[in-house]
Amino acid sequence: MHDEISTLQLELGQIEERNQNLQKDNAKLLQRWLDAKQVEANKMNEANAFYEDMRSRHQANPKNSTNGFDTSLSNSGKGELKISHQGMGALDGTLSSTSKVNLTPNG
Repeated sequence: MHDEISTLQLELGQIEERNQNLQKDNAKLLQRWLDAKQVEANKMNEANAFYEDMRSRHQANPKNSTNGFDTSLSNSGKGELKISHQGMGALDGTLSSTSKVNLTPNG
């Protein structure tokens, strides 16, 4: 009977130690995830500030008189900003071009 109690107490001690290690690992992983999400949020805030700045500049002066281009901005809400330039056509007859800037963490 005493041997069984000793064995079970040893097992319980090992399980408690494992539980503590897992709690520490979980806390570290959670902090890393929170840090990564904070970096992502900061990047999106910067992108939104850029977008709002460009939008306010566009509203203040809708025609870009330096190149004869009409510049418009749109935000799809999916992490990308589209900047369209319309105006003078290219040599191949193209009348407009659209540039996409991917604002996702991987792009």
